[in-house]
Amino acid sequence: MTTMSGKDDQDSHTVSPAVAQQIDENLKRLYSDATSEDLPPSLTELLNALREKDAQKKSGDE
Repeated sequence: MTTMSGKDDQDSHTVSPAVAQQIDENLKRLYSDATSEDLPPSLTELLNALREKDAQKKSGDE
């Protein structure tokens, strides 16, 4: 059975700077696209209900 040293294993997982830059750009684009999407209606309704409940709780504390 052949074993790989730590250095050999590390080298096999290294990417070139150009590839790393392309990965970074793609991740930024994906994140940007995801953050610009509207929330699903069910999640929007849940957030609104939680905000309303929080507002009621705060008004009852005063």
